[in-house]
Amino acid sequence: MNVTDASLAALLLGNRIVDVGQTPLTASEFWALCARVDDISVLLGMPAAAIARVASVSADDARRYAALLAAGTAFAFERERLADEGVRLISALDDEFPARLRRRLGTACPSFLLVAGPTEFLERGALAVVGLRNASPMAVEVAASVARIAAAGQRVVVSGLAHGVDQASVDAALDVGVPVVGVPDEGMRMVARRAEIRRRAHSGELCIISPYSPAARATTANAMGRNKLIYGLAELTLVVCTNDVSGGTWRGAHEAIGRGFGRVAVWTGPGAGSANAKLLDLGGVAVGDLGHLADLLGSVPNPADEAPPDPTPGPDTVTQPTLFD
Repeated sequence: MNVTDASLAALLLGNRIVDVGQTPLTASEFWALCARVDDISVLLGMPAAAIARVASVSADDARRYAALLAAGTAFAFERERLADEGVRLISALDDEFPARLRRRLGTACPSFLLVAGPTEFLERGALAVVGLRNASPMAVEVAASVARIAAAGQRVVVSGLAHGVDQASVDAALDVGVPVVGVPDEGMRMVARRAEIRRRAHSGELCIISPYSPAARATTANAMGRNKLIYGLAELTLVVCTNDVSGGTWRGAHEAIGRGFGRVAVWTGPGAGSANAKLLDLGGVAVGDLGHLADLLGSVPNPADEAPPDPTPGPDTVTQPTLFD
């Protein structure tokens, strides 16, 4: 893929793959800069004083931006290394970047993503599933059953790659041939340590996306950041279970409902968490059985109906060993 100057500037400003001694821009900082500068590529090669004037930022911020933009050589080497491992970087200014994330997340949308696996999964209609790591057997069964609904509705399944509800929904979807987008709360090189994840990504069944450093470890903050991506990618997200109004599942659903990141359905049948009902008070849509979930999903337009998806690449398309072999 050819990288435009604007895309390069976006990647350098949000750079989390090479440490250059400066803090990369947050999502809100990046989009605020884009609002002030029509074409951020003009900042490439500019001295700090000129950046301060053109971008209307403080001298300290201008020096920070200049240092980030000057790291092109080191960044290019690490980007090539990641490409050899089967991981691509796409900026939010690229055509390849999921348009629905930019539209739904607004200034909370990350300025770049690391991607492994079929990128075209990111633009297909999707049903997301979220819930607890220590979910009850009934909740795990519900999460696994969602795969059949996604298959019938010709949707991709989107979820985290944690234990419990995430793992149940992902495993069930892959087992019945439903494409999956996995959004981990850790970096690409960390998640690639899991043999099954490597196998599924390598075979073209699983697309993994991350806005974090390739070596980032799982943290609460990372889990909250990835929640935005899960909700933003799906036409409908099912919250299977949440028991704690201060936990990550609760906070992710609360934010998604409040900020309109996507339509949120809340499970009220067997296995529902004790705090699920409180999400209904916030605006979540009650779903008490799988038939209702299927009907609700069917009422949401599927982008796949507007344009046929590209063929899913299979194992024969991989010509060299990668991180996800």
